Amino acid sequence: MHSSKLIWQLFPAYILIIVGTMLSIAWYGSVSLRDFYLGQMAANLEAQSRLLEPRISHLYSSRNYPELAAFTRDSGRNAQTRITVIAAEGKVVSDTSREPRAMDNHGQRPEILQAMAGVTGISQRYSASTNQEMLYVAIPMRMAGNIVGVIRTSIPLTTVRESLNDFFLKIGFWIIVVTVITSCIAFLASQKITRPLEAMTSAAARFAAGDLTGRIEVSGSEEIVSLARAMNRMATLLRERIEKVETQHNELETVVSSMIEGVIACDLEARVLYMNHSAAVQLEVNQLELQGGNILEVVRNIDLVRFIRQTLNEDEPVEGTVFLNRGREDEKILQVHGAQLTDPAEKRIGALIVINDVTRLLKLENLRRDFVANVSHELKTPITSIKGYVETLLQECDAGQPHFRDFLLIIAKHANRLQTIVEDLLTLSRIEQEGRRDQIELKPAGILACVESAAEVCSAKAADRNIEINLHGLSDLRAMVNAPLLEQALINLIDNAVKYSPEHSTVHLDSGREGNYVAIHIRDNGPGIESRHLTRLFERFYLVDKARSRKLGGTGLGLAIVKHIVEAHKGQVTVHSELGRGSVFTVRLQSA
Repeated sequence: MHSSKLIWQLFPAYILIIVGTMLSIAWYGSVSLRDFYLGQMAANLEAQSRLLEPRISHLYSSRNYPELAAFTRDSGRNAQTRITVIAAEGKVVSDTSREPRAMDNHGQRPEILQAMAGVTGISQRYSASTNQEMLYVAIPMRMAGNIVGVIRTSIPLTTVRESLNDFFLKIGFWIIVVTVITSCIAFLASQKITRPLEAMTSAAARFAAGDLTGRIEVSGSEEIVSLARAMNRMATLLRERIEKVETQHNELETVVSSMIEGVIACDLEARVLYMNHSAAVQLEVNQLELQGGNILEVVRNIDLVRFIRQTLNEDEPVEGTVFLNRGREDEKILQVHGAQLTDPAEKRIGALIVINDVTRLLKLENLRRDFVANVSHELKTPITSIKGYVETLLQECDAGQPHFRDFLLIIAKHANRLQTIVEDLLTLSRIEQEGRRDQIELKPAGILACVESAAEVCSAKAADRNIEINLHGLSDLRAMVNAPLLEQALINLIDNAVKYSPEHSTVHLDSGREGNYVAIHIRDNGPGIESRHLTRLFERFYLVDKARSRKLGGTGLGLAIVKHIVEAHKGQVTVHSELGRGSVFTVRLQSA
């Protein structure tokens, strides 16, 4: 859009106002002056007529027309005024300019009509007799109180016009002079207004360019000075805030750059907005080359590309595992977490990827698992041998050696416990390895058979304690399952419910659909679990009540096995419990 400077908007307006005012004054003055001249001339003519009336009336009444003509001619010459005497019927009796007999009847002239009506008649019009515009003033001529005629005096308006023209010339000259002077004053006044504004405009441009050190020094009206002070305060506050933001940015940059975790921020088109050094090292890319580039085009890893696309498309945070250089000696295993980047208006603008190199941790975890599996396997044979020898000694033990028999029973009890722990460890190790290698095959099947089979396995132990296992709430919903593993997980949960429920109580099993999952609920009437234990309940060897668990034959591995089996099913296991009100374990499996 075209724009002009403020001074060229103010100055013409001032000039228009000044010129308009001067022209208005000139017009009003000329009209007033003309009216004043005409009024003065009319008054003079009337005064002359009044002075001449006695003599003219006497001559007219005596019908001494020659002397009347001479008197009016001499009087008109002396006063430089045209004098006309008109009879009552409109006939011109005497005139200083023309022969009366050659003149028309004046009875219908406006000033004559007014005079015959008894008032002073004034008229301004063009005269055919003199070929000039004339001012006429007529007064009634009375004799014995009666109007017998009219005395009319007139002068040409040429003198008025000349006076007015002279006045207009003078007025025009002074209008030009005043206009020039006032224009200069207006220009200076406009500059006085616009110069501070131009200074503030220049300062605002410097502020916009990032130079916040300068300050505006202006003088003038209170409003302009207040505006300059406000802009200076704004610059000061803006500078402080920018410095604060820069400090925070530098601190954040230092923190993020020092992080061991890799951090990548990208926009909706997967262009890299930010990448720290750790991310470049972990992904084995050049940090500077990737900055601003499309990460999907630079990173040649299908797992990472798939994960980034998933993060950009999902509304919720996602996580996954990415393998670099799979199968090679320098293989890397990266744990990646992704979340949406949003602006203050909650509008999605990109994604944030956090990368953890878990190669060493996973290798250590694999070593630990292998160690546990190997140790468990190595312990299985000697424990079996110990149990065999103890059982043999118990069979051959003499009844007269009660203490010896008690010791053997204690050995047998602990050997059985060790054997149970070893078997659970081997089971857990096998499930972990198969799950890690995706060797657990899941098939669509109804869950009812697995639940009923698990309940039947636990029914004998439940019957020993007069505990009923209620299956009435079950329905044969289909899910993706590995039947033997699911049955083992359910046996562990039902066995726990039977162990910790009081005698003559009921363990309830029911199922239902929850969104895309099939849920199996195991409810008991046990003592309940304190909330502080719930987060660690599925950890290995974690026991809420160690003395009671060992008395009941617990190893602390049953729920860990349940957790790994359910995770191998890509499902979830949760627990809800309150002290004194029992517990509810829920297994959620993907529906088929």
